[in-house]
Amino acid sequence: MARASPLAGRIRLGLRWQSTIRLENPTAQPGQRPFDLGPFACHRVPQDAEPMRLDRWLLKHVCSNWNARQKLIASKQVWVLGPQSTLEQHRGSVMIPRLRPGCKGKTTLKPQDFVYFPKVMTPVPKRREPAPKEPPGWLLRRLIYKDTDFLAIDKPIGWSVNPGKHVGGAHLQKLLPSLKFGMEEAPKFVHRLSTEISGVLLLGRHKAAVAYAKDMIAQRAFWQRELWALVCGRTPKSGQVSMPLSLERHAKKHVAKPMREDDGGLPALTEYSNIRYSPLAGGLTLLSMNPYSGRYHQTRAHCAFGLRAPIVGDPVYYDLSNHLSESEDFKHRYHSTESRQERQTLLGAQRRLHLHSRQLTLKTFAGKEITVTAPVPQHMARSFQALGWQDWLRRAEGRAQRLAPWRAEEDKHLMEALAQVRKETSPHAGEEADEADVLEDVEEDELEEEPEESDELEEPDHFQDVFELERGGRRGRRSKRR
Repeated sequence: MARASPLAGRIRLGLRWQSTIRLENPTAQPGQRPFDLGPFACHRVPQDAEPMRLDRWLLKHVCSNWNARQKLIASKQVWVLGPQSTLEQHRGSVMIPRLRPGCKGKTTLKPQDFVYFPKVMTPVPKRREPAPKEPPGWLLRRLIYKDTDFLAIDKPIGWSVNPGKHVGGAHLQKLLPSLKFGMEEAPKFVHRLSTEISGVLLLGRHKAAVAYAKDMIAQRAFWQRELWALVCGRTPKSGQVSMPLSLERHAKKHVAKPMREDDGGLPALTEYSNIRYSPLAGGLTLLSMNPYSGRYHQTRAHCAFGLRAPIVGDPVYYDLSNHLSESEDFKHRYHSTESRQERQTLLGAQRRLHLHSRQLTLKTFAGKEITVTAPVPQHMARSFQALGWQDWLRRAEGRAQRLAPWRAEEDKHLMEALAQVRKETSPHAGEEADEADVLEDVEEDELEEEPEESDELEEPDHFQDVFELERGGRRGRRSKRR
């Protein structure tokens, strides 16, 4: 029998020691040759271990896939024997499958129990990025609209709306209590945006507002949305994409693919118009899109399959659109390898989706029609600068600031909340922050860059003119009121 390795009593997971379990051979007798367990290994539950379900123990130590865990238990590749089991029971369960006791996922592992499992299986460690640590009042500074019924925030890219097993701590749900502003309950989301999308996100301040908004959205009579998408290629000046979509499994994720309604596809309609075009890198177009129906990945799928112009920074639908073009012998210039390399040279390696929820137009309970605009995120602003659109973007941002229906420095409750946050973070400052200092925080947030990219590229100089103009105008108005 081969000599035991010094690591024979442990299981190594991945490239580091995620967890360590002690292996035993319950058939070993002093002075006798131990019985070979074959393809199985045996773990004895420690005396001081807390009770744990068998399926959860398997997910932690043996197999990281839930379906595979169920198959192991159903096929009796995993079984449990009590501490009072005899030597013959241990040997018989290893050699003859029908002698193995039946187990279920809810079987509780007790101290000193013996757990048999295939020794060749190890779980894959889950690589989750740590939850971002944002400063106090971070969500307050991203508020772009507020009234008695609704709030609107500028959702950053990379943040999920709701918690989930693949999200970790980067979700906005846990930060909503900071937006109460005297209400008994925290605001609730009226709709959702994908993790890869940034821009305007609407919230209801009370249950009646949320219920009313959702009912009107279901009737397609509540709002009009505008999404900006930078796509590869040239599209018609304006039009509609009416293409039924259906979810399909692609690798480890779901994607939306065209499918006839008779075969189970759901109707989806998207209106679009061409805003800007650049002939560089095979052609790049900035589209204004209004998804009339809210299907899963509707905008991305309609760009890739309907317009044959996938969004920049969307490798999944870019490859699917490329494959569709090759299968139909209809090769686009911007699908070529040369154009892809030219785009990478011009825009850099794009790891982020160039899709932004730019505007949201709705009628409030008071009957007033408002248009809420979110500033362009920095990764898209850098791409616009590389394409020579910086002057146009500067004018667009300045116009949106002038036409904004709500201003942060004029909201008394927001100023008080920011002052309270500053007081809590610096209790020994000596004196309370005044309104001018709070206003500086709001304006600095408009200029700040995304944390992981702040050291790579500074904000373009042409944005400073707009912000300096807005800052000077606001201060002038404030000094006149005083």
